[in-house]
Amino acid sequence: MILLLSAINFAPAANAANPELDSLKRQYEMAGSDSARVYILVEMSRFYSTSDLKQSIIQAETAMETAIESKDRKLIAFALFNAGNAYFTQGMYETATSYFYRYLDIQKQLNYKPGIAFALANIGAIRIKMQDYKTARNNLLEGLQILENSLKKEENAGFKKHIPNILNNLGIVYQNLHQYDSALWYYREGIRLSDYSEDIQYFQASLNNNIGGLFLDNHQPDSAYLPLKKAMNVRLARNDLAGQSASHIRLGEYYLLMGKPHEALAHFYDAKDIARTIGSIDLQSTATEKLYTYYKQAGNADSALKYFESYNSFEQARNNEETVKELTRLELLSDFREKQKVARLEQARLNTIYLFTAVLLVLLLLMFILLYSLMRNRVGRLKLEKNNLELATQNTLLEKENFKKELEIRNKELSTHVMGMIRKNETVGQIVEVLSSKLNSENEDFFHQIIRDLSTLQDENVWDEFEIRYQQVHNEFYEKLQAMSPHLTTNERRLCAFLRLNMTTKDIASITGQSIRSIEVARTRLRKKLEISNSDVSLVEFLNSL
Repeated sequence: MILLLSAINFAPAANAANPELDSLKRQYEMAGSDSARVYILVEMSRFYSTSDLKQSIIQAETAMETAIESKDRKLIAFALFNAGNAYFTQGMYETATSYFYRYLDIQKQLNYKPGIAFALANIGAIRIKMQDYKTARNNLLEGLQILENSLKKEENAGFKKHIPNILNNLGIVYQNLHQYDSALWYYREGIRLSDYSEDIQYFQASLNNNIGGLFLDNHQPDSAYLPLKKAMNVRLARNDLAGQSASHIRLGEYYLLMGKPHEALAHFYDAKDIARTIGSIDLQSTATEKLYTYYKQAGNADSALKYFESYNSFEQARNNEETVKELTRLELLSDFREKQKVARLEQARLNTIYLFTAVLLVLLLLMFILLYSLMRNRVGRLKLEKNNLELATQNTLLEKENFKKELEIRNKELSTHVMGMIRKNETVGQIVEVLSSKLNSENEDFFHQIIRDLSTLQDENVWDEFEIRYQQVHNEFYEKLQAMSPHLTTNERRLCAFLRLNMTTKDIASITGQSIRSIEVARTRLRKKLEISNSDVSLVEFLNSL
């Protein structure tokens, strides 16, 4: 797709005409202020922009360095804008974008609305080249709105001439977004306002060619012919060879859509020949691509292969050219900044030494203070940690001692309670004996029932209450015992509880009403079930360890 893409470029009215290079050099030597030097350097950068890339970039960077040294924000903005345009012209879009954003920041600080609009318009033009059409649309619309509002407050022909450029670029954006009605409106609005342009005929021809291309993209060849022909006639009259090559490509596309392949082929060949004459790699690449596509669709494999190879060679050349441009730019910037750095370092060498010495002494002092503070903090932290550790140890010991005492107290309470219950049972037993001695034929059934009830109540209540209270003191004991040996009987679990309370065999026999021998046998059987028969550990120690 061949489209005219416009970037805004401007300079103060006093420098609008480009004088000869020798005159610019003499003016630079005689310049007595930073602003004068910056304006002359900008003109020199523009003078070289079509002939010597290295010098164009050098002059633009020198202008910017001079402006920065002056600390004049308006002058810095002017130099930044020129540098952005220089890099845009050379196709270095990322670098150009960075300069335009810096320019935009300054214009926002100055609250200069036209400057903000110019920055947004040129950033939008770069976004088109980078095929970021949605961002480009937002930048261009915002810039156009700001510029139109500024013109309402201040009639300025210098501002007006940029509006057709923005309208043309918006047409390109909408065409690439396939919003053809919007694209056509902006192209026609650009033609309507083209009188504001510095070169009216050139701008109208370019817009007509874009409109023709828009109709072709929208498959409306009948509507495309008239604007394409208008563009070609103007370019022939002006001997605009690059424009003629672009028009031939569009006319070739038109004739293909109209089903006239021979006329289309003639235009593609004319476009290629003119592009070769002026040395335009871009136009040659586009023309050979069209020829390759034509012959491929026509089934002519030999010619298609020939122009496909030509197209690839042009694309490679274009890529190589871009690479050389970028490498040249980086080399120039590096050399220039290195020279500037060496000059500044040499001039300020002694001051740097003094400053370095002072900074070193301050750093050493700060390091000493810092180390001293760190040591003090470390010693204090270690002392604090030691005190905290001692306190924690003491708290742990106290808690352990308190727990031990509390456990002993509760064990004693449990034992006391059990003994009390035993004494109560003994009392109940004595009552049973007395009642048994009073039996006669008249009250025998009644007393027997009372004796049975007391005996049953005696056994169940004693042991049930004992187990409840024991679990309250040693809540995990029965759980561990059950997990270790789930086959223990109720009497064996009670025997374990008595032994854990450090009760003797004799005491246990007295409590349970069994003989000492029976308790000893029960202990032996319990050791076997707990699998400690062959161990030196006593049964009491083993139970206390649970």
